[in-house]
Amino acid sequence: MAENVDAGAKFWKFDLRSIAKYSLIGCVALLLGYIHYKYVSNLFENDRNFSYLSDLEREMSLRTEMGFYYSYYKTIVEEIPFIAGISKIMYDKLVEYPNEVNAFNRFNIYPEVVIGTIYRYFEPALNSSYRECHMVERDSGMEPVESCVGLGVPIIFYLETVWWMAGLTVSALFLHAFTLSGNLLGGLLAVVQYFANHTECTRVQWAPNERENFALPILLLQGWLLTVQLRDKSRKHGLRLQIAIFLCNCLCLLFWQFSQFIFFAQLCIYFLMEQFYIIDTKVLSIFLHSHFCGLHIAILLLQGNDMLKSSMYTSIFIVLFIYCLFFSSMRITIKNSMDMILEFFLIIFRFICIGISTVYLKIFISNFLNVEEDSHIWDMLFSKFSSKYKNFHTLIYTCTDVFDFLPFSSIEKMFSTFLIPFIIISMCNIMKKTYDDAVIARDDEKYKKKKKDDDSNKKENEETDDSGIENNADSKTKKKTSSKEDKSSVKKKLEGGLDIVMYMKFDPALFYNLSLMMLYWVFAILVMRLKLLLATQMCLLSSLMVTKNYYRFPKRIMDRLPVIWLMLLLPVGRQLVDNVTRETAHIGEFSDYPQEEMLKWISSDAGSGAFAGSMPILATVMLTTRKPIVAHPHYENVGARKRAYSVYKVYGRFTSDELYEELRNLKASYLIVESKYCYGRSKRDSQSFNHIGKDAA
Repeated sequence: MAENVDAGAKFWKFDLRSIAKYSLIGCVALLLGYIHYKYVSNLFENDRNFSYLSDLEREMSLRTEMGFYYSYYKTIVEEIPFIAGISKIMYDKLVEYPNEVNAFNRFNIYPEVVIGTIYRYFEPALNSSYRECHMVERDSGMEPVESCVGLGVPIIFYLETVWWMAGLTVSALFLHAFTLSGNLLGGLLAVVQYFANHTECTRVQWAPNERENFALPILLLQGWLLTVQLRDKSRKHGLRLQIAIFLCNCLCLLFWQFSQFIFFAQLCIYFLMEQFYIIDTKVLSIFLHSHFCGLHIAILLLQGNDMLKSSMYTSIFIVLFIYCLFFSSMRITIKNSMDMILEFFLIIFRFICIGISTVYLKIFISNFLNVEEDSHIWDMLFSKFSSKYKNFHTLIYTCTDVFDFLPFSSIEKMFSTFLIPFIIISMCNIMKKTYDDAVIARDDEKYKKKKKDDDSNKKENEETDDSGIENNADSKTKKKTSSKEDKSSVKKKLEGGLDIVMYMKFDPALFYNLSLMMLYWVFAILVMRLKLLLATQMCLLSSLMVTKNYYRFPKRIMDRLPVIWLMLLLPVGRQLVDNVTRETAHIGEFSDYPQEEMLKWISSDAGSGAFAGSMPILATVMLTTRKPIVAHPHYENVGARKRAYSVYKVYGRFTSDELYEELRNLKASYLIVESKYCYGRSKRDSQSFNHIGKDAA
């Protein structure tokens, strides 16, 4: 009875300790998320003076893709009944007039649909309690405008959701860093680095509703869950983790079209880990199952999105599924260094087979479905390595800074905040610990083997003495043993240090996150816009800097490690203060009176015809005036790219007759011409937009 009481007391003590620990971690995560939520919302307000703009000015400030996506939220909010808004999105006649487009299938607009649905549900309460209006005087002789604030205003509610997603990004980063590093200080260091490198990690404060701002927090949650799953040896949380991961996969694919490339990278890393025995085939199969569920649900909700169905992600998923089903058991059992060398070459062979099969399957699916949706991506990448390869679509991308190569200034900044040095130190510590552990494991096994052999020899000698066998037989045994030892030493010299590799044990979660960072380096170097993935992943891995397990120093130095970390964090804190001060010091105000007058004229005096022009201005026209347009900024469709090329001929070397014929074929009634495209020069190759015409065709 006393034993049961003691066991119960221990259980409750342990349970209360766990509850207190995880409650503290959860509260810290929520607090850090709330700080980032307030921070980015204030930066956005300072940049545009958003609270004092009219509804038209607010919509005008959402340029290019931002206004394009927001227009679907506006449709959901304004159409009565609700089903009419859904129908209008599924049969959209505004975006590519006169064609009818299923926006669910073509565009990643689920964030707008979900937020719009939530707003409509709470609209009565929000409008009665959370809405205040005031008149704002304007300069330049413009009439005063009414400006409303509060959650009852649709655009304010929309942006509040964006800021909360930004807060979720930091909360997920903290949780992931805490899990990976194993201590609270590691999670805090990751967040400090995130704020110190804020402009490298996110653009949410300047471009709030870009697709990555909705997908990145979910992607970080998925990475955290994968880390927990890879370290969950007992599999006691297996089903719950699996469900959560596949839901995150599905949401990422719905929210951001680039998610498929990130998941392609994840599948490659998991296959690499399986080949190097870091995980077994069962873990790879579980991972594939989560992607199987997420991919199929995403395709279903996107109503058969062609770009996703014909992607490299879908192709490698099918190939790895076939590998796990039929070929994963064809592995060599490694017993010595020769087996290891043979298996290494077989791994290379399997990688080549998987790569070739993936490429050919992708080509087959694309040809079968007659899909060319992602051809512009391969053209853009090819143009980065070949200065002679250019066309209209590659120039549209590469003339923009965010699609250029990663600038050296970004790397320099990550050095100045100690982000890259921390990563280098952490990787060196991890490699040294892995090597030292392998040496210890090898020596322990050799010691046990030697002890076993000595005990066996001792037993044989005792049996030999008892049986009365002469000493010459014993000397023969010694000679045989001696010759075996000679051969063993020769073999050891031939093998060199390869046997160390056989004893190396890698933490799967650590290997996965480090490998993902390496691939993000490739993404960011090729496309600067993707540096947000790299910088955020590096902030995550910087948390390993304060993990004691990866340090091997004498005890007197290990006891002083916290002091050393504090000294290293002082310059990081200074960079954090400088960066926050610089960002918060920026004060701006949005105004574009010429465009405002044009949009008012279109709304009041223009007829019912469609509009042609540059993609940014057309997105604004569709959003603010609800007039049909013939081209739009969403470029992941071959038909949309052809339409954009036809419209942009106005800025190329084409005759008026050719231009008129193109616009007539598009059924356009109005053409908006912007002088900046006629005379502005690109920073890349000093390429002028008026040279894009026939020369780039």
